[in-house]
Amino acid sequence: MEKIVFESPKSWLQVIETPRKYYYARRKNKDSIAVFLVRRAESGWEVLVRMQPLPIHNADLDEQFELFPCPFTGGMDGGESPLDCAARETFEESGYAGDDLQALGHYFVGTQTDETVYLFWKDVTDLPQQAAPQDGSYFESISRNEWRSLSFLKDCSYSACQIGYYKLTELLD
Repeated sequence: MEKIVFESPKSWLQVIETPRKYYYARRKNKDSIAVFLVRRAESGWEVLVRMQPLPIHNADLDEQFELFPCPFTGGMDGGESPLDCAARETFEESGYAGDDLQALGHYFVGTQTDETVYLFWKDVTDLPQQAAPQDGSYFESISRNEWRSLSFLKDCSYSACQIGYYKLTELLD
């Protein structure tokens, strides 16, 4: 039987101990999604990149957060399917309707967490975009979206970007 050895306020993060004394981290509601929105441009495919702070850069309160390129991401609410979460997060962070998302696979975050990230994509060429409502958090208020060439993902430090690049390149060529 697994045992919780640490739990942050509101259970956002837990450290779990297994019966064999293996320890791993678990985020609230465990799994998450990553969505790639693409459009065809004269120069080829472009991807809408979410520039957002990541925990690897913890700025002091008086500093600006460094923003890193990511797909649109989010954690699944309790009982929410990966597709429903992806649709909700897509609209919330981009202003594009989250319907008609296509599955792009999934990956495991690493050996020290039990999180699975479900990948989705959508071609938004010529589709209308509304103002993104955001979730009201400071984190989202400092994030921004930028259109970049699809090849931009290849050199990003965030693994979901690289995985998305190879999967999308194979799919869109």
